[in-house]
Amino acid sequence: MRLVLFVLPITLALNSMPAASQNAAPQNPEPATAEPAEAGSAATAAPVAATPTCEVHIWPAARVGAVTQGAGSWFGLIGAIADAAAHADQNKRDKAFIISVLDPAAQARAMREMNLPSALSLPAANVITHDAGIELNSETTGRLTQSTAPCYYDIVVRQLVYLKTATTKGKMRTFIMVRGSNGNTRVVDYKDSANHALEVKLPKEGEDATEASRALIDAFKADLEEFSAKFVRKTTNKA
Repeated sequence: MRLVLFVLPITLALNSMPAASQNAAPQNPEPATAEPAEAGSAATAAPVAATPTCEVHIWPAARVGAVTQGAGSWFGLIGAIADAAAHADQNKRDKAFIISVLDPAAQARAMREMNLPSALSLPAANVITHDAGIELNSETTGRLTQSTAPCYYDIVVRQLVYLKTATTKGKMRTFIMVRGSNGNTRVVDYKDSANHALEVKLPKEGEDATEASRALIDAFKADLEEFSAKFVRKTTNKA
């Protein structure tokens, strides 16, 4: 009887405790404090990207031309003069259209989308895109900026020319120059051009220009890609 008196309070106390539930919300623990990583820990050290030491300057086209020739250009000097006069207004209109579609911002966007320095196999670099073209002549040598970076390149779109004859589709020809050095032994001074046909005609005033605008930009990009392939092929492994 004495044993019952001692056990009974303990039993009642156990039965009066709330049962633990799997769905009960846990109590908020104390915030965890991360231990500082030891210096030089391979598991925790974040890689630091090297800052490019090369500079690439990109210059948009300083010159734009548009020439449409008819059958009259086949008949000597007089025929060529007459044909040029007959197409003078169209050439002005086409030139203005090209300038509006392939303005410096559009050229820069196209070159950025294809990563032109990478397509040219140039070193990793800080790329500076200029807002205006620069005129080049036979006396223009050396760098086109005051930069003193040991690794330096100028990529210059020298000219955009649209040409359409009586027997061919309109073509966009892009003239480009790459000049510079990687700061070691590779020095380049390369000029060339590339051209691609447009599958649509340039619009007359008042006509929808959507397809022609897209065709011009696509032809410009294709010119850049073709030029890049030529550049890599002709300058790789050359000092």
